[in-house]
Amino acid sequence: MEPAPASAHPAPRERVLTLPLVLFLLAVAAVLAIGIVPRLQRPAPADAIRLLADGDLDGDERRAVLDVLAVDGRGSADLGERWAAALAAVALGDRAALTAALQTLGGGEVPSPAPPVDAREWLGLGDPLLQNVLGAWLAEAAGDAAGAAVHWRRAAALCRYVPHALAAELAAAGSQRTAAK
Repeated sequence: MEPAPASAHPAPRERVLTLPLVLFLLAVAAVLAIGIVPRLQRPAPADAIRLLADGDLDGDERRAVLDVLAVDGRGSADLGERWAAALAAVALGDRAALTAALQTLGGGEVPSPAPPVDAREWLGLGDPLLQNVLGAWLAEAAGDAAGAAVHWRRAAALCRYVPHALAAELAAAGSQRTAAK
């Protein structure tokens, strides 16, 4: 057997990166960048409130946005954002941040003045415990001891299911305040 004659032209080399493949990879990279960039930016307090309230954030992501809100919200000119900062401090279990936030809201155990009604929709930050703390504070600020007592009891009950020392402490103190009225 004779060896096959060598061809005068070498076999063409296959191109790995073709134009359609490069365009596809660029499109994928653009989509990923669009998805990542907002997560890398520090949200404004109003954006943080909406991000938390819609319930899409979990675990470390939620905690990071709560941290931002607890710090940036208390320095806001918006009353609702300052209330949200206090509630974020409760969610974090951060007594110092709560005290600092309450200082921007009258300095007492109950924030005052109450935020405007249209600003209250998202202030529960997507958490039933915080929604009850908010309801109790709003009721106390309005002088409704019975309504506040109901919310404080609900908050205390939720703290028995998911241990939350700061919220349980607030619920106990709130229940004592409302029982005295």
